[in-house]
Amino acid sequence: MSLIAAVILLAMLYFTTPAGIGPLGVLVFFTTFYILIFGIAVGVVKIFTRLSGGQKGKRTYVYAAIIAFGPIMLLLAQSLGSMSLAMVLLTAGFVLLACFWVSKR
Repeated sequence: MSLIAAVILLAMLYFTTPAGIGPLGVLVFFTTFYILIFGIAVGVVKIFTRLSGGQKGKRTYVYAAIIAFGPIMLLLAQSLGSMSLAMVLLTAGFVLLACFWVSKR
């Protein structure tokens, strides 16, 4: 699924401009970007789970979903022009807090 999302993203970046893509195109862009990052995050979380000897299962996908949302938040901040060190730290804090909350449940 992530490979298909990567192909769609590359096609969108090659054939369209940000001004000419429209609202539906922006939605497709962010959705495919999230799917791509989610696939990468699943792989990274599975590697860390295997190395640490932790339990596998649904929790792996929950952690990956939380981690994949971080780059989306940073991309949205960049597109709104409010990217700063504080935004990066707040996003990292949000992701860490959400992962901590999942680990305690």
